[in-house]
Amino acid sequence: MNIIYGVIRTMTGKSFFAIIILILSVTSQIYAETSNHSNIAVVKSRYDNIELVLSNYRIPYKLIEYKDLENEDTFTTYDAIFLPSGLSSYYESNIAVSHRGMEIKSVKISEDFFELDTEKFSRLFRKFTKNGGASYFSGYSYKLLSEVYDIFEFFYDFPYMGETGRIEATAENDLARFILSSKAALYMGYTGWITIKGVKNSEILSESVFQTPRGEKSGPISILHKDGKGEILYTSYYSTAYSEFKRFNIYRIAGNSLKNELLSIISKNFQEVTGIILDAFLSEETSRFYIINLYRGNNTIYLLSGNTPFMFEIYNTEMNLTASVDSRDLSQAYNIISEYDDYCFIKIYPSSSSRFDIFAVISAKGAIYSKGVKITLALFAAIIMLIFIAAFIKVLLSRLK
Repeated sequence: MNIIYGVIRTMTGKSFFAIIILILSVTSQIYAETSNHSNIAVVKSRYDNIELVLSNYRIPYKLIEYKDLENEDTFTTYDAIFLPSGLSSYYESNIAVSHRGMEIKSVKISEDFFELDTEKFSRLFRKFTKNGGASYFSGYSYKLLSEVYDIFEFFYDFPYMGETGRIEATAENDLARFILSSKAALYMGYTGWITIKGVKNSEILSESVFQTPRGEKSGPISILHKDGKGEILYTSYYSTAYSEFKRFNIYRIAGNSLKNELLSIISKNFQEVTGIILDAFLSEETSRFYIINLYRGNNTIYLLSGNTPFMFEIYNTEMNLTASVDSRDLSQAYNIISEYDDYCFIKIYPSSSSRFDIFAVISAKGAIYSKGVKITLALFAAIIMLIFIAAFIKVLLSRLK
């Protein structure tokens, strides 16, 4: 502390006051809580029926135009954006046709012609994602995503190679935890669907063997790409409106605000996330069932509901009931000590007759530090920061003399 005091004495009152303000702002960020509810936008498209699914799941959303992707307000108003297959500036909107009866008199570019400024979109979209935004891309919208992130590798540099038919896809990581299976049977309903050879710096949720005009190939079907605090889900598959596969995709993005709220808590507890589930009870569903990975030592299951509480049960690998919790709290946490790497099951029940309210179940591993320890660590970090800034200012002032 004498070292700190000596450094502080060399500083002016204004500079010391500025440092104190900086430290207070940093520590307040550490303990700031978030409670925002998702604001969801869907960009109009030709092929993927996202609006139909969201409406059926009773998830509120705002339908926006393709041209809104150049508007900065789009990326500050919404924290979850769906950009489905078939995004473009429609020809009928960009071409003005003058005719008399069946006779065409002239064809010209419409006064409302719009072509997306991809550089501006890329800048806005990167910022949106880094700040915690979540987005969904499917099918042909890969092209717009590629304008921002160079993550895809295609066979022969040609994406449109998929043939119609049934494929047997793997389900991995959070997708497998959600659908309770390592396999997913998918039907590709059209020729020319997007076939991916590989992805860079992305998590593969599903991959498969499939037929192309150049023979049998294999590659990812669905991926997650993360940047900063946000994430992007891309999938080649969107043919079926209602399936566990698509349900996972929808809720993963629509429940973004709940996910971010729990991730903030987990970060403050200095734990490592091991699984993320976002879902809701549909219609007459009376329960939902998921896999939770366990690791040696402490594991914590965090649960958060948007509006209605729920109860849950924990089952071991032999399907024996090990815990049953019925709480009226919207936010809950449950610790499991495991002697070795393992897994368990969690069964979620609605505590009332309400349905369609999104909830989050996130598992994490590692010891949870007490509030006193966390405050001590935060103060230690602030002291280190103070020493660094004070030393920097001292050197800077000495050079200005």
